[in-house]
Amino acid sequence: MKRTSEQKELQHEEAKRLLDMGLRSADVAATLQRDYGISRATAYRDVDAADLQRFAEDAGIQCEPVPGISYEDRDALMRMTRQLLITAFKAGNVQDYARLVREYERLARMGGMSQTV
Repeated sequence: MKRTSEQKELQHEEAKRLLDMGLRSADVAATLQRDYGISRATAYRDVDAADLQRFAEDAGIQCEPVPGISYEDRDALMRMTRQLLITAFKAGNVQDYARLVREYERLARMGGMSQTV
């Protein structure tokens, strides 16, 4: 089923908001795919379009992607945890969000990642 221009614009705005939070393109695409029931290819096209719109609006926007992690199992768990973090944030579920942040930090420490700010 083809999306209306309003639906497409809503999804682009959502993608821009998530990208502004510093999330990686893959995480944003997976969120769009899950929340709106769009195909993976469409989700990635939407993320690319949203990123171009962000750059056109303010070329100074820069975000640091989450650093790559070498352990495959932990990497998969971290991706799943990020997806759950996005869902908890969007739902306004503070308790789950706080718990997931702690779990994510714990996974990050497993690989010796620095938590300094």
